[in-house]
Formats: sequence, structure tokens, C-alpha cells
Amino acid sequence: MNERTKVIGWIITFIAACTIGSWIHLVWVDIFYNLFIILGASLAVATQSVHNYRLVLLTFIGGSLTLIFISIDSTINVSHSSKLSAAAAGLLIQSFVLIFWVIYFGAEEDSLALRTINGFTIPRAHGAAGTGASAPNGVTNATQPQDNNNLSSVVVAASSDYAYKARALYSYEANPEDANELGFVKGEVLDIVDNKGKWWQARKQDGTVGIAPSNYLQLI
Repeated sequence: MNERTKVIGWIITFIAACTIGSWIHLVWVDIFYNLFIILGASLAVATQSVHNYRLVLLTFIGGSLTLIFISIDSTINVSHSSKLSAAAAGLLIQSFVLIFWVIYFGAEEDSLALRTINGFTIPRAHGAAGTGASAPNGVTNATQPQDNNNLSSVVVAASSDYAYKARALYSYEANPEDANELGFVKGEVLDIVDNKGKWWQARKQDGTVGIAPSNYLQLI
């Protein structure tokens, strides 16, 4: 239940509102208000600065939920036309996503809810070292065969050029069955090779190298 689901709900509401006409002004206020939230939340997630704007996002999301519930009540009670029902359906989809965002943006950094959501967002790298099994985004270690069909593959090697530094936003426990994964604690600073993809090649201060989930880290 992410930005894509929210966008789908927004599109349904927008199309339905275009066919209804301009007499339900609150629906149009909700449409543009939620467009602003979608863009803001997407930008915060893309730049990994959610923790800097949590309060702002939660404030606007709370206002959006109020508008959505009022709009749903208005569209359902005014008429039983299919166009109004479509607009209400789009608003309902958006409300589900917004409730999910309240949990995600409002949860404490080390809470069970946030760790569970992050676990679904970025699955672990399955397959032990030396088995040839690919980790997420084609990340493999130096002992595994490189996938020639995956041009974005990253080879975990100690000799890589670590051009970036990142601070751990949360603690992360590496999968003991996969030598690729790198565990770290909240606040720890890691050296990063490349800041693209869901898994980054990282190096700890003691020289240990591996892959780390990008949504647990913030570039500094």
C-alpha cells in the first residue's frame, strides 16, 4: 500500500470529478490537496529525508483524512449515481493509503510497526554465500558468479571506491544465513560505494564489507 496505490485512487477520483461537474467543490479541494501530499511524500521518500519532515507530513495527512471523510459522506448522500460512487471509491482507496502512511510516518524509528513495514519494503537477500543465489537488485559477493544479464549487478569487494558516507537511521540485524548482509546499529556511520538501488554496498569502520538496505540509511 504505497504511493502507487494512492495515485490510482487519486486518478479514479479525478476522472469521476471531471464527469460529475463543478458543483461538488469539496471533492476538487481534496483532489488538489492530495496531489500536493503525494508529491511531497514521494519527494521525501526519494531523498530519504522522511525523518526530517515527519511532523509536516503527518499534519497534512491528518487534514487530508478529514477532507476525504467529509467528501465521501457528501458524494454518497447527495445521489446514488455511478459517477459519484466512483468518486467515493477513489476517495476510499486514498483514505486507506493515508491511514497506512500515518502508521509509517508516525511510528518511532525502532518500533515493531516500522521494522515490520521496512521488512516488507526491502526483502532480505536470500541464499547463503557461495550458492550463486542472487540477492535483491542482483547484488552478489566476490565468490558468486556474476550475472551477465544484469547490468546493474554490484560485486562486493574490499577494494571498491567508497565515495559516500551514510548514517544508520535504525539498527539492522543481518541474516546469519547470508554472508552478503551487513548488520549495524542505529547512529553508526558506514562508507558507501553507490547510493542507487534498494541495497547499497557498505563498509563499517572496522573494515567489514557487505550490503545494507538503503531505507535504513541516510547519506551525510
